[in-house]
Amino acid sequence: MNKYFLFVSSSKIDRGYFAKALEASGMDYQIEFESDHKGYFLADGAFYDVLDGVLSTIHDDLGISMTVLVSHARKGLEERALRIAFNHFPNQALFLSDVILKEFSFGDFSSLPLLRSEFKNIDFEVMQTARVYLRCGMNALRASEKLFIHRNTFNYRMNRFIEETGLDIRDYHNALLLELYFQFATR
Repeated sequence: MNKYFLFVSSSKIDRGYFAKALEASGMDYQIEFESDHKGYFLADGAFYDVLDGVLSTIHDDLGISMTVLVSHARKGLEERALRIAFNHFPNQALFLSDVILKEFSFGDFSSLPLLRSEFKNIDFEVMQTARVYLRCGMNALRASEKLFIHRNTFNYRMNRFIEETGLDIRDYHNALLLELYFQFATR
């Protein structure tokens, strides 16, 4: 499943140079610029592994600071997290869950309303299935047994959760974001 790689820079991005730096990774991606300083690209989650080198090269060659936020979506929570990441973690690539966790660890819970809104329209049994999946160590068989449902029913609910939220919780960072929601936003 592709991820969004939201980026922002301290000054105007040389689009040609940026595209060449990304192409050097040899990975497929689609890029969209929203302004001279900001945009996103869609790529496989493995693209994260090459970002440190790309960000260092851009910083060293162009003298600009750039931050990348890896996320499942481009909504209010993600835009806010990108601003926070840029202010506190320049020249880094971070996952949405990293930024939210760091924010919460400093006692700042101002992202909670946006985090709550990510899941507010999800059916209770679908959310319960996702919660039990996390509690069972992301083991689908154990989760279906604990919920007393057939494995096909479990798979149906998990697929529904992923479709409705865009959050594939089989991925560690997405699972961590959902766990943060369960720990802090459901109180």
